[in-house]
Amino acid sequence: MIMHIVLNGKEVTSPTAKFGLSFVAAMGAALVTVVVVFILLPLIGVAVTLSVGLVAIVVAASIAGAATLVLGSLLYAALIGPVEFLVEKMQRRKP
Repeated sequence: MIMHIVLNGKEVTSPTAKFGLSFVAAMGAALVTVVVVFILLPLIGVAVTLSVGLVAIVVAASIAGAATLVLGSLLYAALIGPVEFLVEKMQRRKP
């Protein structure tokens, strides 16, 4: 096993110490990989999914709101328009 581990300017020569430091390094790399794959990526995925869902909801709400405004203005014009015309017509007759 050709490995040079230097701590504080001195090379570690003990095979047990080399194995222990290699094991700790491998476990550290595995821990970082596990954190990234199983914690960060799902959180990022959930955030992306939620933001895409929010955009879809906002777009659907905007379309529904625009349709409601158009329908509401048409209904208002159909129901209230003649009433306003009649009121205006009656006020012209009085003077």
